[in-house]
Amino acid sequence: LVSHASKLREKITVMCLMSLLFSLPADSRCVSLSVIAERTKLDTAGVERLLMKALSAKLIEGSIDGVTSAVTVTWVQPRALTLSQVRALRNRLDAWIGKLEHTLMSIPEARVPGGDVLLGV
Repeated sequence: LVSHASKLREKITVMCLMSLLFSLPADSRCVSLSVIAERTKLDTAGVERLLMKALSAKLIEGSIDGVTSAVTVTWVQPRALTLSQVRALRNRLDAWIGKLEHTLMSIPEARVPGGDVLLGV
């Protein structure tokens, strides 16, 4: 176990990053490197290496902005979810559906008499 401590630490750090990114709403996954550093207990250079490793391993998709010291993540590799994570995901989907319905209601062509919304117009 001692001989594999660095590899184990690396895997734990990657899972910490994945957990942080997965907990964010999909439409606002822009995170500062300092927040990631705080969560993963890495310095800035370590965070950049971690992000490059996650990007190259196709665990996440996105881009690192060195000027603003932030990463914008557009996709996170799906993984097995706990029951509480499934509930949180359901709540996020319900909120997204609510936003979609509100948007559709604001489009006059999408409504029919009676107030129903036509999907797939």
